[in-house]
Amino acid sequence: MLWKTLVFYLFIQLIHGNYNDPIYPVQNPCLAILDRLSDMSSAFLNCAVSRARPFKLCEGCVDNYARLQDLIGLLENTYSDVDKKITCKQFLEGYDSIQVVAQLIAFVQNIWSSSFCDSCITGYNDTNGTIHYSLTDSTTEFIQKKIMFDACIFNATGRIVPIIPIDLNVTLNTNVCTICLASYNDINDFFLQLTHGNQPGVCMDIVDTMNYTRLLWSKIYECKRHDPDYMAVFGISFFIPTIVLVFYVSALFKGERQQKKLSRQKRLPVHSTTAALAGTRTWLWSNPND
Repeated sequence: MLWKTLVFYLFIQLIHGNYNDPIYPVQNPCLAILDRLSDMSSAFLNCAVSRARPFKLCEGCVDNYARLQDLIGLLENTYSDVDKKITCKQFLEGYDSIQVVAQLIAFVQNIWSSSFCDSCITGYNDTNGTIHYSLTDSTTEFIQKKIMFDACIFNATGRIVPIIPIDLNVTLNTNVCTICLASYNDINDFFLQLTHGNQPGVCMDIVDTMNYTRLLWSKIYECKRHDPDYMAVFGISFFIPTIVLVFYVSALFKGERQQKKLSRQKRLPVHSTTAALAGTRTWLWSNPND
């Protein structure tokens, strides 16, 4: 009796099925891509929110993002009609003014690009459901330096460095600042090199890790870094104005002394001038023939 009911149900579905409908799932693979796109975008957003603090979005969510990128590629390479004139991208984005799919894709890609994830993750792709990716050389080197710094903190304090060192209670009489100074300067200088490099931006995974490292060093352990370059800048800033001030003061006093040494111009005596004038008049009024 059960099989008769099942046959009747299938018969009814065959009668009422609309196989010429452009959105029918069997003939239109775009809806299958849309369902998959909905699942993957939701998984990526859940991953991004869960890894917002501490920020580990790039390495932690690369699997979901790579699968999303493959689905976005399918939208442009899959057609909704038999004649292959309308792509799934046109089918899903070209018939409404809200552009839900387009806005969703733009939102996900903006999260990835604004986090500069391509600066630390490269070569990600989906191969038969398996995500392959690799870290950049600078990211690998930064991770190694961070591991060495954490190991130094552990050897000096006997405590593992927490992921978020905000509520860490430490004893400030430790010698962490002396023992781990070289390790801290090493990772901090390397991070400064990354920030001044030619790349468009530093991966936010690295930026957030360095921010917590500096918080641990300066706020938790209250270690101060005395950079010799800064000390040189301060010294030059003080030395040059002092030299200029001394120069102008010495020039002022030297000018006053020279003015005092200047002698007044010597002039002829009054009687000599009178005699010269009288002689001139005599010559002018005299007869030249005499």
